[in-house]
Amino acid sequence: MYKVGIVGYTGMVGQEIAKVLRNHDQVEIVYRKNSKGEEGSLNECQIVFLATKDPESMEFSKTAAGLGIRIIDMSGAFRLDQNLFEKWYGISHTAKELLPKAVYGMPAFNRDKTAKADIVANPGCYATSVILALRPLKGLIENEVSIVSTSGNSGARRECDEISDDVTYSYGRKHKHVPEMETYTGFKVDFTPIVLRSVYKGINTNIRGVLKDKLRNLPEEEAREIIENAIRSAYCQEDRVFVVRDGKEKMYGTRDVNDTHDIIIKVRVDEGKVYINSLIDNLMKGAASQGVENMNIMFGLPRLTGIINN
Repeated sequence: MYKVGIVGYTGMVGQEIAKVLRNHDQVEIVYRKNSKGEEGSLNECQIVFLATKDPESMEFSKTAAGLGIRIIDMSGAFRLDQNLFEKWYGISHTAKELLPKAVYGMPAFNRDKTAKADIVANPGCYATSVILALRPLKGLIENEVSIVSTSGNSGARRECDEISDDVTYSYGRKHKHVPEMETYTGFKVDFTPIVLRSVYKGINTNIRGVLKDKLRNLPEEEAREIIENAIRSAYCQEDRVFVVRDGKEKMYGTRDVNDTHDIIIKVRVDEGKVYINSLIDNLMKGAASQGVENMNIMFGLPRLTGIINN
C-alpha cells in the first residue's frame, strides 16, 4: 500500500480527494492535517496532497520537500513561474527555490514529466475546462479567444444560496487563471467567470474564436468536423475527453459530467467563428480526480485506478 497524506482534508477539495481515495485499493491515508490539528505521521507519507490556499501550500511544501515527500499541490502556488505568480496572485512566492522542480500536472499532455516529478501543480478548474478544449486548436483559429464560464458555488464555498444569484467577477483579463490558460494553450484569453451561487458544482465553459482563413473559406459543417477531429485526435481513451453533439432527444449539460472524471466538448461553427462548449465537474476533473490521476502516474499505476467508478 502506498502511504498518502492530505493537508486541508476537511476542506471541499480535501474531502473530495479522500472520497476518491476510498475507492482506491492501493493507497492508505496515513496523515491528515487541517487548521485545527493533525492525525497520523507525516514521516510515513510517500506523497502528500496540499488542498490548501497558496500561502499555506508554499510553506508546507518546504516541510514536505525537506522530508523527501513528493507533493501534489491543489493551489496555484506552483502552476506559474515566479514573476507571473507574483503579478497575478498579488503575493510573494515564499518557496521559489522549489519552483524549478514543479511540473504542471495535466495528464493529457504532461504525464511523462509528471511520472518523474517531486512536485506536481494540479491545474485550476476553470483552466482545465479551457486548456483541454482549446490546446489542440493552435493553427486552426486566430490567436485571441473570448471565454465565458459558469461555476457552481463549491469553487468558493460549501454552502449554496437558497435564492438564485449569479455573480460575475474578475472579468476581462483580471482572473488569476488567465496566465495559466495562456501558458498552456498558446492563446491570448479574455475571460469572464460567473459563479452560480445557488448551484453546488459543475463548470460550463464557452469559448468563441475566429477561424483561420483555411477553415473560414470551407463549408461550415466541414470546418466543424475539422475542429471536432482535431480535439478528438489530441487525446487517448484514458484522457476521458468526449466530443459530442446535441440532438433532439439529448442536450448535454453539467449533469452529464458532475461526479465523473469526464470532460464533454461541443463544437459549432457559424459565420467564420467557432463556438466551443466545455463541461466538467469542478471538484472532480477540475480538482480531486485529476489530482488522484497525477498520483497514480507518479506511483506508476494505471492512470484511472480508483477514479472511474466514483
